[in-house]
Amino acid sequence: MNSIPAIRTAISDLKIEQRVERDVKAGIPEVDRRNHTESEESLRAYVVREVIGRVHENRQSELDRELADRSGVEIRQLYQELKNAESLVEKKIGGRLASLISGLKCGAQDYSALRMDLEIFRHRNGLTREAEYRESKLMHYSVIFFIVILETMLNAFFLSRGSELGLVGGFFQAFIISLINLGFAAILAVSLRNCFHVNLARKTIAAMMLAAVVTLAVVFVLGVGHYREALEQDPFTASQLAIQHLRAQPLAIDDFNSWIMVVVSGIALMLLCAKLFVVDDRYPGYTAITRRVRRLQQAWAEAHEDAIESVNEMADELHEMLAEKEKALRAQFIQFKASIERSEEIHRHYQEDIVKAQGLLDELVRYYQSYSTRMLNRRAAYFGELLRFELDKLPRLNTTGLEQHQRDLATFEELMAELDQVYDRGIATVNQRCEAIQHTLSVLVDKLELDHGLRRA
Repeated sequence: MNSIPAIRTAISDLKIEQRVERDVKAGIPEVDRRNHTESEESLRAYVVREVIGRVHENRQSELDRELADRSGVEIRQLYQELKNAESLVEKKIGGRLASLISGLKCGAQDYSALRMDLEIFRHRNGLTREAEYRESKLMHYSVIFFIVILETMLNAFFLSRGSELGLVGGFFQAFIISLINLGFAAILAVSLRNCFHVNLARKTIAAMMLAAVVTLAVVFVLGVGHYREALEQDPFTASQLAIQHLRAQPLAIDDFNSWIMVVVSGIALMLLCAKLFVVDDRYPGYTAITRRVRRLQQAWAEAHEDAIESVNEMADELHEMLAEKEKALRAQFIQFKASIERSEEIHRHYQEDIVKAQGLLDELVRYYQSYSTRMLNRRAAYFGELLRFELDKLPRLNTTGLEQHQRDLATFEELMAELDQVYDRGIATVNQRCEAIQHTLSVLVDKLELDHGLRRA
């Protein structure tokens, strides 16, 4: 062992040869002595103090570190938590279950209230049918965009000849015309939809607005044709000429390309109006409230599914938590047991160190006696028995904590023998409790639907 110095090093440190020379001059040791000399006793004191003392300090520090590591284990706590899995489940799901129930109740109330609003809307407006509308808003806007761009491109071709900026100028003029047509189409669609309203005054106003907007749209489309024709005559005064011709003779368009522009704009206006009209139900406001009801209906259906899924996720979290505790318990037990074995090994090594130290002391004493014999120049005389350690005076390792932990190890081994059963019971408890919660949520959903009239009994 590294802590036990070599014999040569010890001889040098103790200066045994100088001691022998000094003792010989003083007539020590005697030929027939029975006791050890003071120098020999000092050898024993040196080994006890310098060798065994340091070894004891190192071994004790190792034992203390192992004891500190073992003191930090939570085997009993983890085992108790696994054993009391039901309380762990209740602690985990208590707040979440209350939140799920509250969310379902609020969702049922909102859905029921909006359904009632829909029924009131139907009753007030004499509606007995379901709303008819297009579900896809993306497709709706895509078609409108396509119509606007197509009209712009066609009209840009005809307007580019008379524009100062050529095709670019014609494109911007055509795009503005298409946007105006889109505005007319939107107003026409709203007016036409209000013509189906049950209120007579509202229906009359809508019909008047429809007639007015149709007139304006026709005038605008014809004005576009006159403007195209005026561009051929004088691009700089085309606007004034177009307005004059439109007032004097609205249908007097002699240019064929101008009539094509009128037809293209008219067709685009009718297509846009038709698209904007059919995207929603023909009765005004019916689509908006129906969409809100269906969104809440879908949200209500998803709320129940989300609640069940939330319970499943919670069960998975609890399973993972129990598995982590079981894994941590086994890991700590293995470390605890290994630490005890290391502590026992340290204690054995200390006893071996004492034996090695005794061997070192024997060698030192033999060297002292052998060197004395040579110095006295006579045959080896009787030098007494070799020095032995007084074992009761040697420092002992403090193993109080180790003895307690050895007793704990026996208890932990009993716990580990039952760990599989405890873990299985914990998993079963989690499954049973989560299944019970799912059943409770299903019963609650049925009750809420019946209480709020969301379905028939």
